[in-house]
Amino acid sequence: MVDRSDPLVAMQDRLQPRLPLWVKAVITLCCLIQAAVIAADVLDYPIVRQALLIFGGFWSPVVWAGQGVFPGHVLTMFATYGFLHAGLLHLGMNMLSLVALARELNRLIGARRMALVYAVTQVAAALLFAVMTPDGGPMIGASGAIFGLAGALIGFAAVTGWRRRRPLGQLWRGVAMMVVLNVALTVLMPSVAWEAHLGGVLAGLALGAAMAMTRSPRPSALL
Repeated sequence: MVDRSDPLVAMQDRLQPRLPLWVKAVITLCCLIQAAVIAADVLDYPIVRQALLIFGGFWSPVVWAGQGVFPGHVLTMFATYGFLHAGLLHLGMNMLSLVALARELNRLIGARRMALVYAVTQVAAALLFAVMTPDGGPMIGASGAIFGLAGALIGFAAVTGWRRRRPLGQLWRGVAMMVVLNVALTVLMPSVAWEAHLGGVLAGLALGAAMAMTRSPRPSALL
């Protein structure tokens, strides 16, 4: 048994970045949906996958038409597309990235603000996708919002470093790595919606920078 009243244990708990409950819920829901799709495919019910893409995927033409296959479809797909994935590799890459980013960003801005960033950047990612590819769809995956978290982390760290007059060399290397990764994914997987990645990053950068301007980072973020 671990004694949580021990000052050293309490300090380690504060310093150890944790996953907020909402992040665990997102991961669980994404995994359950993917498991249901795989099970339906094994049982020879491909209509399940097709229905999820039609009703849950993001379709640019639906945005421009202002109506979909059911009332409210124009709005619901901005949320549902982020919980669908093309396969286990797609799901695994996104969930691992989400865990890594969420742990660090939670320590900087807290669970509630991070949830706001996730929601806003998921919508922003879809909007830019709709603008740049008006005939595109279905677009699925959590990577738009995940790139949004990455953008928020960079924006927050950049503004905080600038305010504290700290060298930003490591930060820009991180930015360069993210750009290279996105370009590589686009080249290797032409179906990747880089427009959504771009929308998420830009919205995340703006949100992260704004949060840094109005709030100082927590002491643990300086370690």
